[in-house]
Amino acid sequence: MKYMKGLLLFVTAGLFLAACTEYRLLERISLVTLIGYDIEDDQIDATTVVRQINPEFESSVEIHSETAKTSKGTRVKADLKTAKTLMAGQLRVVLFGDELAEEGIGEAIHTLAMNSEITTSIYLGVVEGTSKNLLESEYPNITDIGQHVFNLMDHNIKQQQMISSTLHEVVRDIYSPLRDFTLPVVKKEGEYIDMSGIALFQGGTMVGMLPASDSFYVLLIRQNINDGTLQLILPADLADSTKNKPKHPPKNFPIAIDAINSKRKIKVMDHSKNEIDLTITLDCRLLEIHSSLAIGDQKVTEKIEEAMNKKIESEITRIIKYSQEVNSDIFGFGEHFHAQVRDAKLTEEKWHELYPKMKVNVKIETEIIRSGVVE
Repeated sequence: MKYMKGLLLFVTAGLFLAACTEYRLLERISLVTLIGYDIEDDQIDATTVVRQINPEFESSVEIHSETAKTSKGTRVKADLKTAKTLMAGQLRVVLFGDELAEEGIGEAIHTLAMNSEITTSIYLGVVEGTSKNLLESEYPNITDIGQHVFNLMDHNIKQQQMISSTLHEVVRDIYSPLRDFTLPVVKKEGEYIDMSGIALFQGGTMVGMLPASDSFYVLLIRQNINDGTLQLILPADLADSTKNKPKHPPKNFPIAIDAINSKRKIKVMDHSKNEIDLTITLDCRLLEIHSSLAIGDQKVTEKIEEAMNKKIESEITRIIKYSQEVNSDIFGFGEHFHAQVRDAKLTEEKWHELYPKMKVNVKIETEIIRSGVVE
């Protein structure tokens, strides 16, 4: 009897919930998969990638562009031109033209975060140029521009070749007074779309940009990683460490590594002098190197590790100095400073006064764990 009562309650609840469900037939709605925002004559220009599905369940991609004072205004204009309801539940990417990013996108991100239709796992990015030009251009090998851009960003982020920029992560950084946010940059390159860089922000405004080749270093500073590939150019004097010196040694030694594991440690050394230590340990696998270097020789391997340490330290120091020049703490050093210094009483304004003058001592400790299939 008790079992029957429980079953009856379950069925009744199911019927009640089903009755409350709002059904949306695919052929009656338009699925928005990507939105690009630009600024044009002090107005917002929104370019929307829409997937249409007909009663035979065949889909097609349409691109609409509208201009208004607000992003909601562009949505209203788009609704007036379509016979189907625009649904943002399948939105995967939001892009901002670089001119709009330089004007400031803090309010636009706030509006996105308030929209209950949109999941916080969508990716945000910046376009070199206008998002309208990128989205409305024709690409022979791309049938669905919205899905393509999402796949491009998702693949590189998961492979740890590019910083992650979900709405959730960006909003978290925006509301942290001691940390700035960063977004990946995409660019139209002929018939293709490339990941071209990393945009640095302060207070919602883009203040600088780093090339995509710096993304591995940025990731090393920001977080512990266990993937990603890096190419380094090491000095020619490495040939001196090998027993069988080549008759015609190369001018330098390009190598390729992938990260097996990295760990970072940030320690405030002297808060009165605004000085911190950044130590990164990197276990890696050597994927490619000149055949003249006998990697089976421990002394040669140690020389390679030493050269790698110097090169990575130099590159990371350069990137941190650039972030200080544009005053964008995308690495969260301010949060570590606040956590480690008692009674720091840091505010956003005070930290942005300290950050450009902060001294960062970078130390890299590299260890080659494996060197390909032949040890």
